[in-house]
Amino acid sequence: MDNEGYARTGRNMFVIAWLILFGLLFAFFYFFSGDEKGGYQVQHGQVMIDADSQGHYRIKGYINDKPVEFMVDTGASLVAIPQSIADRLHLTGRYPVRLETANGSMTGLLTRMDTLVFGDFHLTNIKGVILPDNKSDTILLGMNVLSLFNLTQKERQLVIKK
Repeated sequence: MDNEGYARTGRNMFVIAWLILFGLLFAFFYFFSGDEKGGYQVQHGQVMIDADSQGHYRIKGYINDKPVEFMVDTGASLVAIPQSIADRLHLTGRYPVRLETANGSMTGLLTRMDTLVFGDFHLTNIKGVILPDNKSDTILLGMNVLSLFNLTQKERQLVIKK
């Protein structure tokens, strides 16, 4: 192969390397930098929640008129609130209760929330459990609330309606 052939091969390899790099960057941003929080829409007595990048359904709401973020958890029997958030919401635990979680056994404290709001839904006098602090900033929306609604999941969207 002469010098011109080597130069042409070198240029082709350089172009191919850049194309591969751009392809990898595109794939990374397309697959991994999507909307991590998902999203939701409220319309006509229903809430449609899109799954976040990890497949969880999250929605903003209020407990006792203070803003919070909920994650829908059909495996949780009660609304589960980390201690640090319960402190901010001025919730007090009343009775200890033994809990079996995905992370093992723990003791939580039963509590009641005057109001719980998400989407168009306003609930009163809702039971919950305060969890020993697990460094989470998310409240689990458990079955004691979810069972009051009809839930439909299709692909990566959850619809909650009365």
